[in-house]
Parts: sequence; structure tokens; C-alpha cells
Amino acid sequence: MGKLRALLLCLAVCCAPHAAAAEFILYAYHLKPPYIVDRDKEVGIYYDLARLLTDRIPGHTFKTVYLPRRRLEHDLQLGRLRGMVVGVHPSWFKDESRTRYLWSPSFLHDNDVVVSPAAKPLRYDGPESLVGRHVGLSMGYYYFGVDELIRAGRLERDDAINEETSLDKLARGRVDAAIVTRRTLDYLVRRRPEWRNQFHAARVPHDSYDRMLLIPREFAAILPDLNAVLGPIAHDSEWLKLISRY
Repeated sequence: MGKLRALLLCLAVCCAPHAAAAEFILYAYHLKPPYIVDRDKEVGIYYDLARLLTDRIPGHTFKTVYLPRRRLEHDLQLGRLRGMVVGVHPSWFKDESRTRYLWSPSFLHDNDVVVSPAAKPLRYDGPESLVGRHVGLSMGYYYFGVDELIRAGRLERDDAINEETSLDKLARGRVDAAIVTRRTLDYLVRRRPEWRNQFHAARVPHDSYDRMLLIPREFAAILPDLNAVLGPIAHDSEWLKLISRY
């Protein structure tokens, strides 16, 4: 009788449904469109990615949460970040060898471009092109080659809270140029008609990179599923349709 009771208990545990699906947080620190358009309504590419992963990976849910970079890095370094980081590149976290953290395949290719007035376009072929200029940049961000020139006193940095503010300063003639993400530039210009003929984006990007998921090693078990979904995503019709809205 005891053996039968134990067997029945074992079957009940094994056959019972899971209490809840595992939830993974995708922490985002890029508070700018089209990545985060509306936090309350969860509109933006990073929210679309979380929903896509939830649909494609059975038994798990993914949720995008904004977290300022300083707090994010602090928690990450202390091993207290209870999730992944979305939309980042290994070089931004001093992990070019990809040995400190795990990394997903790229889900989006991106560029940072130098924007100048259409009436006075700047030909950009590297940071030296900005010498002597007053350049609008996002507060707290590092721009390779440009920050070094700023420290050397060869150009002036004008910090703004976000890239839209930098573009607004450029439109008003308060800076000579601005460095912004190409997707952000395109999104904002489409939604602000007064800007459509005001800006010139240099053909040579200041930076070109892939956006990935940074995955702390404690979440290694989910990596095969992420690889399966994100590996072929550049040719995924559903994903391409989602990002084309922006």
C-alpha cells in the first residue's frame, strides 16, 4: 500500500502542469524611438522583440523593462541583474572576446550617423572631420574617436538628454552637427514634417554595429532557444514586417 501511494504521488507531481512559465526580463537602456516609443503602452522594437520571443519559445515569457545604464551596469557587475540586456554589442561592455557574458545572434543591424544642416552639409570621413565643430551628443554616451578629440580640446561637445533634443538644437543652429542613430533619425524625421528637408546625413557612418542580447551566464540554459529564433531572424518575414512599421 505504501509503495502504491508513493507511485501515485510521483505520477501526480510529474503530470501536474507547471505553476507558471519562466519569465525573462529584457533590460533596455536606450530610451529613444524606435526602440522604445511608449513605455506605458509598450510600443517599440524592444517590446516587439519580447513578444516575438514569447510567441516562439514555448514555456517562457519575455518582458522588456527600461533601466538606466548606470544602474544596469552596477547590477550587472555585482551579479545582481535578474535578466538580460537588449540591443547591445560586446564592445560596449568590454567583452570583445565574448568571454565575460553570453551573446545571442544579432537581431538588428544599426549605424550612428553624423547629421548636419542640409544648407551646410558636412562631409564626414572620420572623427577628424569634426575638428573645430560644436557637436551635439547624447549625455553619458561614449563616442569613439570623438571623445578623444574633445579631451584634447579640438572640438566642443554639447550634451543633450536625448537624440531628438540634439536634432532640435541642430535645426535651430545651436550646434554644427549631431551624432544620432540612423533608425532614430529616420523615425523622428517621418514624424516631424518640419525636419524633412533640414538635415543631411553623412554617407560614411560614425559607427556600424549589430544589436544583440547580453545574457548573464546564469541564464545559459535559454541560449539554444534564443539562437534558434534569432539566428535566422534577418530573413524572418514576421520580424521584418514588425520593424518596418518604424
